[in-house]
Amino acid sequence: MPSEAPQDSTEPDDAGLGLSFQPVNELERVLARSVMNGARATLLRALARSTLCLPAEIAAAQGLSEADAGGMRVPCVADSEGRHALVYTSYRQLALAHQLSDDAPWLEVPVETLFSKWPPDVDVWLNAGAELGFPLDPTDIGTVADIAAGLEVEEAYEIGPDDEFTDFPGPSIPDQVDCAVVLALLDVPEVLEVLRVFRRLEEPRGRTWRILLVLVDQDVGQLPLAEAVADAVNEASDECCEVHVADVHDDEVYDAVAHLLQVGVPLWRRQGFLVPDTLADLDDLRLPPADGPDNRPGDEPPEPAPE
Repeated sequence: MPSEAPQDSTEPDDAGLGLSFQPVNELERVLARSVMNGARATLLRALARSTLCLPAEIAAAQGLSEADAGGMRVPCVADSEGRHALVYTSYRQLALAHQLSDDAPWLEVPVETLFSKWPPDVDVWLNAGAELGFPLDPTDIGTVADIAAGLEVEEAYEIGPDDEFTDFPGPSIPDQVDCAVVLALLDVPEVLEVLRVFRRLEEPRGRTWRILLVLVDQDVGQLPLAEAVADAVNEASDECCEVHVADVHDDEVYDAVAHLLQVGVPLWRRQGFLVPDTLADLDDLRLPPADGPDNRPGDEPPEPAPE
């Protein structure tokens, strides 16, 4: 048995409850969770750092075709929807599907190797004929290969319902990306403050990306503003980022970003703007306009300075 082979286990696992499926390794635990809660991106990341099991020498015996993937001969079944490669998340699932004897040959291959040169006309049927089957289309396969190769793809950063992550401020001194964002927003009068946070997925090979929070005090086109920030980031680097535009007059929105306000590093703040600590403080918030002091009706103008 290969040294990296998934080991069977008879210990109960909550991840398989309700599915009549007993996970025996981390990939299968993630698979069970993903089937139950729809966290597909979580599964794609787990696949990118895992190995898969293949049956050996059964294609001819069972009348199956084969596909060449990463130098491996992968058995396939065909139907009206195309060709589906048969790969398995553990030896247990492989043995159940093909009723393998104890001495039957099988292979274990890193997903990075298997998917890096995958044929474009073949999809994947994980655990076909076993306890918990799951389809992967060619787009999924390409995404897994990109994640395994270390590329910054969108699915590598999506957080599923059960995923754990940590937010942290990062360096207090703004870097090149921070400065590019501030320069892009300096002439936007609706902007009150710009903050930056970093978010890290707490899983093996978990990714970290930048989150930018833009506070505004007027009705503003949030999507164009977010796109302007994203464009500034893209011009300064090739890193992944997430942009939030929040109106401080909307209590629900402010509540939703309160955590980022506490953690984030302020990159720029309009003169005279103080960030409220709680939602209650929003009621007393007095925002100076971008072009001068706030002389609202009933307010006395400031006394002139003595000569």
